[in-house]
Amino acid sequence: MNKIINRSKSGAASMFVVIFTTLLLGVITLSFVRIMLSEANQTTNYDLSQSAYDSALAGIEDAKVALLKYHECVSSNSKTDECQKAITAMRAQDASENCDIISDMINRYNTGSETIIQSEDNNLEGESGKVMDQAYTCVKITENTDDYLSTLNQNYRSKLVPIRTANNDAIDHIKLQWFNGADQTKSSGSTSYSYSGLGSGARTSNKRSYTDSFDDNNFSTSPQAPPVLQFQLFQTAPNFTLAQLDNNSGSTTNRGTLLLRPSRNGTNSISNSNTIGLAASSDKSLNNPIDIKCSSSGTYWCSTNITLPKPIGSNSRGSGSSFIRLSLPYGIPETSFSITLYDSQGNVIPFAGVQARIDATGRANDLFRRIEARLEMVDIYYPYPDFVVSLSETSEDAISKNFYVTTNCWTTDGKCSDYGAL
Repeated sequence: MNKIINRSKSGAASMFVVIFTTLLLGVITLSFVRIMLSEANQTTNYDLSQSAYDSALAGIEDAKVALLKYHECVSSNSKTDECQKAITAMRAQDASENCDIISDMINRYNTGSETIIQSEDNNLEGESGKVMDQAYTCVKITENTDDYLSTLNQNYRSKLVPIRTANNDAIDHIKLQWFNGADQTKSSGSTSYSYSGLGSGARTSNKRSYTDSFDDNNFSTSPQAPPVLQFQLFQTAPNFTLAQLDNNSGSTTNRGTLLLRPSRNGTNSISNSNTIGLAASSDKSLNNPIDIKCSSSGTYWCSTNITLPKPIGSNSRGSGSSFIRLSLPYGIPETSFSITLYDSQGNVIPFAGVQARIDATGRANDLFRRIEARLEMVDIYYPYPDFVVSLSETSEDAISKNFYVTTNCWTTDGKCSDYGAL
């Protein structure tokens, strides 16, 4: 009897072991299936997302072709049907809101709501595979933008930006903004060089005496300092002489340079006169950096309004002869920047034909991606020299330079006695 009972208990225990083992294996199998399905779904979504992104890029490339066609037609004054089609579409009142402007300007097949992208996935035997369901659904082109956006880095240390508007004379000041959170993230991840913290300086004028101390020993390690920028203005009146590019006439000047140094204090507005700002910078004997108040709380950390002077001899600027050159003197850290033009009432004056904004939406199956790109309409990489002397990194040639001495000492009191006989 006891043997029968023991056998029954042993059988029940075996059944429980089998049941729990089956459940455990079932849970493990279901978990693996779930992981596999999730990975497959993520892979599919990634492929669709990338395909939609590629579709949007195709729309941007077609927008470049359309803009090139438009400007070729305008410059050649062509009267062909294709040119008239492109010009009419680009100059329409609602051109910047027209999603179908590409098909209106150039020959692109449009179904009425989107432009299909003809792409195939061919196998190794060369047989035609399935056609990818890709298209760009909306591409908008805005040729006159409210601001100019770009970046400065070690490879592109300076940009020459034309001040080209529909009414150039109305410009009173510009707003310059630079360095954002994305730039800070990039710089924090770099170990090839270090950055200083924001200084505590508060120099709000570049018209100062050389006897003033330039030392600033109060630096913090946080937040990380945005880069120093060099802002230069070039302009002329409708009639000018080359000699006018080297000096100022009161509060007017044809050329000015400001060195903008980020600081915890400083200013967010630089006026213009013969003692402050761009006009004062033409007086080379007094030209110190200006501290710009920066904070990590905004979209851009550093921001300042710079009043533009009138050119020498006129209240109006010559057409096509006004430029802003923005430079990164030390090459680091990389920074994004924005330039916006304003009139005396604080109204934004759009750039005209300097940088086009392209807003493109792409589709792959039922997934959409939208991207915005800026297209340079002028050559901003003009080979303007960055340094007085520049050497190749691989060159072993020595520098030869002539020096001379004089009794005309460059001191505040004009005396040489403290520096010994020359």
